[in-house]
Amino acid sequence: MFFDIASISIGIILLLLRVAVVFLLYFFLWQVVQVIRRDLSRPAVATTVASPYGQLVVTISGQSGVAVGKTFPLNPDTLIGRSPHCDIVLNDTFLSSEHARLKRRGNVWILEDLNSTNGTFLNGFEVTEPTEVHPGDAIRVGRVELRFEPSAGR
Repeated sequence: MFFDIASISIGIILLLLRVAVVFLLYFFLWQVVQVIRRDLSRPAVATTVASPYGQLVVTISGQSGVAVGKTFPLNPDTLIGRSPHCDIVLNDTFLSSEHARLKRRGNVWILEDLNSTNGTFLNGFEVTEPTEVHPGDAIRVGRVELRFEPSAGR
C-alpha cells in the first residue's frame, strides 16, 4: 500500500476550507441577527416636533411609503402636495404638486382643493369649495388619508 501524501494534504486543505466557509457564513448570519435585535429593541424616537396648531395623522398610506400613524405638524397655512415647497410632502403619483391647503381662519380650519387633478376629499365627499374641517375629520389627498387633530388650546 502506497499513500499519496499530496492528495491527503489537498483533501485536508479542502476540508478545512469548507469548514471555514461554513463558519464564516454562520458568523455573518449571527451578526445580522444581532443588528436586527438591537434595532428592534431601541425605543422609537419622535421625528416631528409638536405643533401648537395640531397635526395631521396618516390613517391610510396608499403607496406613498409613509407609515400609518406618522404625524405632520400643522401651520396656520399648511400646503399639502408632492412639491418640496409644500409643508406636507407626500410621494404619491395621484397628488398634484400643490394639491390642497388647510388654513386657519380665527378658530376655524378651512380645507381647500387647489385645482388638483384627482380631487381632495373630506369624510368621503369631494371638496369643491373651501370647506370647514372639524377634529377627527378624514382628509384624503391622492391615495393618502389623514386624520385632522387640531390643538385643544387653539
